[in-house]
Amino acid sequence: MRRFLIGLGLLVLGLALLATPALAATSIGSKLQLRGHLPELGERPVMRVFQTQAAYDSFRSSLGDANVFPAAANMFMSFDKDILALYARGNDTGGRCLRTGPNATLDGDTATLDLLFESGTCGAPSTAHYPFILVSLTRVAADGSSWVTPARSVCASAPGVSDSRACASLGTSATTPSPAPSASASPVPTAAPASATPTGTASATRTATPSTAAPASVAPSPTRSVVAVASPSASNSASGQPAAGGNSDFLVTAGLVGLGVLIGIVIMAARRPRRSIRRIP
Repeated sequence: MRRFLIGLGLLVLGLALLATPALAATSIGSKLQLRGHLPELGERPVMRVFQTQAAYDSFRSSLGDANVFPAAANMFMSFDKDILALYARGNDTGGRCLRTGPNATLDGDTATLDLLFESGTCGAPSTAHYPFILVSLTRVAADGSSWVTPARSVCASAPGVSDSRACASLGTSATTPSPAPSASASPVPTAAPASATPTGTASATRTATPSTAAPASVAPSPTRSVVAVASPSASNSASGQPAAGGNSDFLVTAGLVGLGVLIGIVIMAARRPRRSIRRIP
């Protein structure tokens, strides 16, 4: 009986050791593509995933003037090998920016981004408080398996912030609808690249700072630098025409030069010594 119990215990221990690798979380390679601050992404935490370039381009277009995201061709990833995950923290305390580690974690059916806060706003004003981060995830996990399936989901949360977790199923593009375009959005300057730092506010900083700090662009209202307020001479020079008053200036200059020459001749004549004429007796 004693030998039976010992054998049973060793069997249970062996099965537990064999099951440990299967239960352990698997890492997924991740790479920062862009980060910054963008109010148009919403007040609440949200996660979006993009498995195709068409889905990503559609999202970029939906932002209108607030689009600060780089084209797929300008990022350090390929949709053949990667997917994109966009996590927006929403309204934050300000004065800090999100960054990610080199790997995400796959546990069961959920891939979780490894996010951290760092001081600074990725090039945005110190009052910026809508941090976001765009991360690419490899389609093949560290164990060689293809983990991207419609049943999976990608999640992230702001470290140390309760109720900041947001998830998106790989069968959909976002947990919440994309925001409507806002033409009145005020620009918030970037990275990048990225970490922008995209990181680009969107001081969108890329990992490459597509520095990335890229700022949220809006249709600019006319200013003195846009509306031509140049002097007449500058405007005429730009159009290739002589500036008004050019002929009169030339005549004045020529007259002054002639007057100077005449005065010089008079002075030289006055200084020239006179020859005395001797009379022959």
